[in-house]
Amino acid sequence: MMNLKFFSIAIVFGVTIFNGISNLSKPQTYQKVAYNTETQQSGEAFFKTQCGFCHTKEELIAPDMNKIKAAYLKKYPSKDAFVKAVMDFVKNPDKKNAIYREGIDNFTDMPKMPFKDAQIKSVAEYIFNASSF
Repeated sequence: MMNLKFFSIAIVFGVTIFNGISNLSKPQTYQKVAYNTETQQSGEAFFKTQCGFCHTKEELIAPDMNKIKAAYLKKYPSKDAFVKAVMDFVKNPDKKNAIYREGIDNFTDMPKMPFKDAQIKSVAEYIFNASSF
């Protein structure tokens, strides 16, 4: 009886571990989200669903957003300039235009994202206003 319980627990544990490992090997991609101005996600919600899984400490497969923000604020302290610079980079993510140089050296290139200008602006404003990620 005890061996059967142990065996059952071992099977569940093994399957859980296997699934976790197989998920690590799958490439992460952005989630395609339909954009409608009437149902537009907030900048925070859009960041969490589209940017956060790469740019937060839990999944850090891209530079930490806190470090990116600090680099942008140093060069672009006003909200308008900050938002414009972030938008310019997201619309055309090129190494030569990157502000956060350490991120360029330590991570792969950011792919060009199919987001609308209003979505990018909303996220850039959220990043500017947020205290941390």
